[in-house]
Parts: sequence; structure tokens; C-alpha cells
Amino acid sequence: MPDQFHHSPHPNWQHRALCRGTDTDMFFSPEGERGNVRARRERAAKQICQDCPVLADCRAYALTATESYGIWGGMSETERARHTRRTRRPARPRECGVSTDPLTWRIRTPRA
Repeated sequence: MPDQFHHSPHPNWQHRALCRGTDTDMFFSPEGERGNVRARRERAAKQICQDCPVLADCRAYALTATESYGIWGGMSETERARHTRRTRRPARPRECGVSTDPLTWRIRTPRA
């Protein structure tokens, strides 16, 4: 078993995956695949993932190992990249209650 599979809290998760033994072409896009053909293939792969008992382990592995290709844990490479960007992005000033007006960003100290 390759070392990369040890990123998961349950190292034998892949042996219980519903995709085990399935043609990997369903989970990985052939070169040049686009549009409706790609969308149908991804939906079929995600349908298998939906009922998989190790969905969370597979997804955690893919996000931790930064898998660049294929459907892993019910997520496409685009969805994983979007998830990673969203979870690593610092909060915007509005989200953390700080004014968006740069003129009010000065440090204010109480007067004695």
C-alpha cells in the first residue's frame, strides 16, 4: 500500500470503498473531455460516492494529499480546489466586523 494512503485516520478505508474494482475511467477524465460528456461521467462517479461507507475518509485523503485529478470523496478536482481556497482564505473585513473604510483603520487609543 502506498504511503500516501496513510494520510487518512483509517488507513484501510480504500479496501471498503464502493468504487473498489470499478473501472477507474469513471473517476478520471480522459484528455480533452468536456461539457455534457464530462458532466455525465462525473455524475455517475459521484453517484457511487454518495452511498459509500468511506466517503469522509476518501474526501479527507484527497484534500490532505491535494489530489489534482479525478473524483475523490464525491468531489471533482474543481470542487476540491474551490473548497481549499475557501477554507484557507482569511475573513473579509465585513465578515469579522471591521469597517471596510480604510480611513477608520487607524489604531485608536483611549485618551487619558
